[in-house]
Amino acid sequence: TYSHMEKRGSRYLRYALFNAAKFVCNWDPSFAAYLEKKRAEGKHYNVAISHAAKKLVRLIYALVKSQSPYNPAA
Repeated sequence: TYSHMEKRGSRYLRYALFNAAKFVCNWDPSFAAYLEKKRAEGKHYNVAISHAAKKLVRLIYALVKSQSPYNPAA
């Protein structure tokens, strides 16, 4: 009944996204708050990081699509 992470696709890209998400959660307040929110929901650290990585992918896609720089206040 519990879903698990899909292991299809590039493991190197998945590794890079996880490491980028860990770094972003340390330095960006909005990502840090998101990580703490997920941890407060009772999620394991790695699961919370995977949620942050998914948020990071959505943010990168939006920035590339709009061709705008990252503004952390927005």
